[in-house]
Amino acid sequence: MRDLMFAMMMLVAIPLAIARPFNAYLFWAWTAVVVPTSYFYGFMAGARLNFFFAILTLVLIALGRVPWNSYQPNRVTWLYLLFLFHATLVYLLAYPGNLYNGEYYGFFIKGLLFSLVMPFFVRERIHMHALIAVIVLGFGLHGVLNGLKTIASLGGHNMLGPAGTMIFDRNHLSTALALTLPLLYYLYQQSSHRLIRLGFLGSFVVVALAILGGGSRGGFIALAVVSGWLVVTSRKRWSALALLTAMALLFFSLAPEAWFSRLSTIETAGTDESFIGRVIAWKISSAIALNNPIFGGGFHAVQVQSIWDQFKGAPSLLGFLNLPIPDFSAKAAHSIYFEVMGDMGFVGLFIFLGILLHAIRTRYVIKRQLRALGKQWLWARDMADMLMLAVIAYMAGGAAVSLGYFEVIYMVVMLMEMLRLHVARAVAAETLQCPKGAPA
Repeated sequence: MRDLMFAMMMLVAIPLAIARPFNAYLFWAWTAVVVPTSYFYGFMAGARLNFFFAILTLVLIALGRVPWNSYQPNRVTWLYLLFLFHATLVYLLAYPGNLYNGEYYGFFIKGLLFSLVMPFFVRERIHMHALIAVIVLGFGLHGVLNGLKTIASLGGHNMLGPAGTMIFDRNHLSTALALTLPLLYYLYQQSSHRLIRLGFLGSFVVVALAILGGGSRGGFIALAVVSGWLVVTSRKRWSALALLTAMALLFFSLAPEAWFSRLSTIETAGTDESFIGRVIAWKISSAIALNNPIFGGGFHAVQVQSIWDQFKGAPSLLGFLNLPIPDFSAKAAHSIYFEVMGDMGFVGLFIFLGILLHAIRTRYVIKRQLRALGKQWLWARDMADMLMLAVIAYMAGGAAVSLGYFEVIYMVVMLMEMLRLHVARAVAAETLQCPKGAPA
């Protein structure tokens, strides 16, 4: 019955998508982040809805339903195209025997393509607000469901994401949810209807509890970064402090002993076997990059046993650490930085870091631009702050998870660039209406 009802909903959605290409683009985003078919067990379980809406959107662009000259040239597009070109060479020149290479190259391409198309569709505040809402409603579903289970089980729930995705693992999902929290907070700030505001606020609390209940050290660090930023810089810092304090007291009063035992390993990382295993994976990833500094070893090379064995005793950037040569099987990189370094070499890592740092810099550019505009543009300042906080949360939590090709971070960075262009157009219009030196 669930499958049938959803199929009927999709039959209604398709004409809406065809009638207005922006709707098709939003459905493309929503099916990417929520992965609705993962919640079905009948005939809809294998439906490739995300692929369908992606193709539909691209066809509508090709047919001229979206004017080609509406594309907004920008710096992030060039960074993404450079990253894509380098990734393609990495894929073609990968070490032999890497069975993950094609699979993760495909994930990377699909995620980046969505963001590369964004300048066709996202121009005004309503477009940005709608896209943020779609991302939040997608990941918010995973977070709220897991958060409610965490509350019902008094912290004993084993959190998992949609099967077959990069966020299936609880550590990956925790970092993804931490990235989503600033976007949830932005919608809470900007919603005018009281019940909707309360809904976003309640979702924020439940998602934060899901991250805490997941027991992921990376997720906990990312959540701490988000919480600290909101308390220190938010326009409603005292409300944020009261909310986060109440949430923390609630969770710590209900959390099981096993949760405290796991999080306490942050302080004893030097003797924690799990952490030592991650450091060894970082060491081997850097060894791969040193051997091939331009192209690395190919996507997820460090997880290939033959490549792992080849480099586990090789010189690395972490050679100063007194680590034994591992006798265990290949592990994931467990860090976005070492993951990209091992996969794409130092060139790929520099491009990757350039993309993230560009978003942070753009936030300050936007704040300077906003000085020429009135208080009605406070929403843009809030959006820039929360988009930057999402990037920082990803950078903090990502230090402990292999999530370098997570598509939502590329959406967020491009969205920041679209906000910059929108504000720049408003500043230019304001200057034309009131030239410098003329009376306001």
